[in-house]
Amino acid sequence: MAEEEKTKSPRGVERIFLTFQETQEFLGVSHQTLYKLMQQGLPSHKIGKKRVFLKDDLIQWIKEH
Repeated sequence: MAEEEKTKSPRGVERIFLTFQETQEFLGVSHQTLYKLMQQGLPSHKIGKKRVFLKDDLIQWIKEH
C-alpha cells in the first residue's frame, strides 16, 4: 500500500497526523526509542487516550536534529 493511501481516512480525506505505530514506521524506530525521542522533545499530542504526531512536526523535528 502506498504511503499516501495509509494516511487517508475511509472518506479519502488526508490526515495531518500519524498514530504512534505509524510514527514508529515513519521514523524507523522501536516503541522504546519513540518514547525516548518524546522525552528529548519530539512533539506529540493526545486525542482522547491516543497519542498522535503531526506530520509537519515530525519533519521539522528531523530537520532540526
